[in-house]
Amino acid sequence: MLLVSTLMLAAAAGCSNNEQPAAPSADAIAAAKAQQEAKAEQHYAMYEQMLKAGNAELALPLGDELLKLYPDSAAAARIRPDIEALREKANTEGEARRMARLWTYQTSPMAGGTQSTASTYSIDAPGSAGNKVRLVFRRHSDWGQSVFLYGDEPGFTCAKKCRVSMKFDDEAGVSMEGSIPPTGEPAIFIEEDKAFIARVGKAKKVAIDVTEKGKPARTLTFEVGGFDPEKFLPLPKK
Repeated sequence: MLLVSTLMLAAAAGCSNNEQPAAPSADAIAAAKAQQEAKAEQHYAMYEQMLKAGNAELALPLGDELLKLYPDSAAAARIRPDIEALREKANTEGEARRMARLWTYQTSPMAGGTQSTASTYSIDAPGSAGNKVRLVFRRHSDWGQSVFLYGDEPGFTCAKKCRVSMKFDDEAGVSMEGSIPPTGEPAIFIEEDKAFIARVGKAKKVAIDVTEKGKPARTLTFEVGGFDPEKFLPLPKK
C-alpha cells in the first residue's frame, strides 16, 4: 500500500490541479517493489552477518530497522517471527557484558612474589552515605589465597575474630569468619575464602554488612555475576 501511494504522489506531481493523476502502471509498481525488496535483502544480509557472528546486540537494531523501513518485504517476513526472542537474547548478552566490565584482573610482582587479583567495587543505593569499597580476590605466590574488602581510613571494626554477615541474591543470609589485618590497612578479610569465591561463582549479587570505624553500619552490595574465574589466575607457591 505504501508503495502504491508513493507512486501515486509522484504521478500527481506532474499534473495540473485540474487533471486527474495517472495511476501507476503495473510495470512501475513491479519495478518499485523489486527495488524495495533489493534494499531489504541488503539490510537482511548485514543482519544475518551479525547473527552468524553470534552478536545479538548488533543484530537486533538491524532487524528492528528492517521491519520499520521494509515492513512488507520478504526479508521482514523472515525476521518477524524471531525478533522478540532475539531481543531477549540481546538484553541478556548486554547485561552479561555490563557485569563483566565491573571486574578488573591483574597479575604483577608483589612483595618478593607474584600476585594475581580480581576486584570489583560496591554499588551504592541512591542517597546512601559512604565511599565505595573494593571486594578483592587475591592469590600470592607466598601468602596463598585470600578475600577481603578494602575501604578508606580508618578502616573497619571487627573483634579479633568476628562474623561477617552477607546475603547472596535472594538466598537466606549467612555469616563467615572475618578478621582485621594486623598491618593496619583499612581492610577486613573473609577467612572462608574458598567458600566465598564458590558462592560468588553462582550468584549475581552479594550484600555484605559492615561497620566502619566512626560510622554507622551499612550494607555493601556487589554485582558479582560477571566474575570470570579463568581470569583469576592460579599461581605456583615458592
